[in-house]
Amino acid sequence: MSRNKFAMAGLAAAAVLTLTPGVASADATDEYPIPSNMLKTTCTVDQYMAAVRDTNPVYYERYMIDYNNKSPEVQQWARDRITWFFSMDYAGRRQYSEDTATNAFYETLAWNWPNWAKLFFNNKGVVAHGTKNCAGYPAADPGVWVW
Repeated sequence: MSRNKFAMAGLAAAAVLTLTPGVASADATDEYPIPSNMLKTTCTVDQYMAAVRDTNPVYYERYMIDYNNKSPEVQQWARDRITWFFSMDYAGRRQYSEDTATNAFYETLAWNWPNWAKLFFNNKGVVAHGTKNCAGYPAADPGVWVW
């Protein structure tokens, strides 16, 4: 009879451990939250946007509609913030990715415009196409912000 008690206790303990949720944690990787192609690109923000405009026009259009629905102050903030991101080297971009993955309050622009970086970070396929083709575009083309 004692064997059955031990077996039942063991099963109960296993069930508790299996069904109890673990502690959630987030760590950045080379693919999350920012895809590795974006972390490693040598293109400027203007080159990348021009490439996305031509390779994934629907995503570019959606982003620009959202962008144009923001105040001029938030638009400028988004342009400045993404230009700052593109100005960093791989290590800086990787650290930014880590900071945004582990601290919801790190990116204050996201509290004013949650999708401010959607064109740049959120879609791995768009990033892959944009970063693959961006080198063929002019480094400085402010017209990519006008749609």
